[in-house]
Amino acid sequence: MATIADIWTTWSRIPLGAGRGGSGATTVDLLLVTVADDEGATGTGFTYALTGGADGVHALLTGTVRAHTLGCDLDTWPRCWQRIWDDTHRLGRGFALPALSALDIAVWDLRARRAGLPLFRFLGVHHDEVDVYGSGRATHGMSIEQLVEGTRSYLAEGYTAVKLRVGARRAEDDLARVAAVREAVGDGVRIMVDCNERLDLPTARWLGGRLAGLGVFWLEEPLRSDDVAGHASLSAAMPIPIAVGEHLHGRFEFAAYLHQRAASVLQPDVPLTGGITEWLRISAVAEVFGATLSPHFLPELHIHLAAAVPNCPYVEHFPLIDDVLRETLRVKDGRAAPPERPGHGMLWNLDQLEDLRVR
Repeated sequence: MATIADIWTTWSRIPLGAGRGGSGATTVDLLLVTVADDEGATGTGFTYALTGGADGVHALLTGTVRAHTLGCDLDTWPRCWQRIWDDTHRLGRGFALPALSALDIAVWDLRARRAGLPLFRFLGVHHDEVDVYGSGRATHGMSIEQLVEGTRSYLAEGYTAVKLRVGARRAEDDLARVAAVREAVGDGVRIMVDCNERLDLPTARWLGGRLAGLGVFWLEEPLRSDDVAGHASLSAAMPIPIAVGEHLHGRFEFAAYLHQRAASVLQPDVPLTGGITEWLRISAVAEVFGATLSPHFLPELHIHLAAAVPNCPYVEHFPLIDDVLRETLRVKDGRAAPPERPGHGMLWNLDQLEDLRVR
């Protein structure tokens, strides 16, 4: 029976140029965890921070989490995972679960590699391919012309769905921007709209009602993620599905949304929400409520999870860590298949990570 013999963490800070997406972040801190067993096999996992806090997660990974994991039998990983959850619970999920996520991904990668199977086959296959929506070519700072151009570039590559962002401008201006893209691309393209938690409830009601007239497919994070009741009120009042999840940690926070019917599209982020172990549980809970999953960012990893569950129709194309990958997800006609390499198959540019290492 193989046991975990060593764990080490590399912390790199990746520049994002002028910023990507809706957070306004210009760098991303990537914590890459490597797990080695006593037979010399390895697996990698990771977590990340966009707006600070990576130092705290790094301290957990190199201290408490590492100490809890050394000597753990791979066959009893669920028991080890639960012990780490229990012993870090008082710290708050926002620090503990990203650290546990990175370790958990690495262990699943190691286990799949030992089995000689791609991760999605090791987990069990539901889908051979998954739809991908384009999200990386629309920011608040773009002009309407640039938004239209970015959307058309995705369509030229075969995508049939894209995401735009609102909330940093007046609601009337945001409505005009989405309307311009809809007019330019026609009714055959699905448009998702991400508010990045920037709206208050009255504005969300006003804007959401009008976006419904444009055929918007879902309204993402209209309010602060802590405001479950506000999302429930909004969900009851609007025909557009509400999507949430990139700022939620663990199945209990997602379950709170489902119990109050506050969202019907969940967006768990594997490197933040508890890893693959917890992501699978979130999928099962969502299925009970008839909700779907569409994971946040990181398609090279999430494609495996989407293919391994019955209720994940989309992954998101967003180039967050492309600069430190030797290969990115191949999308053809708006769909993608997981790589057939053993494990999650992510190929890291280790030289680049070393050049960007936080020392």
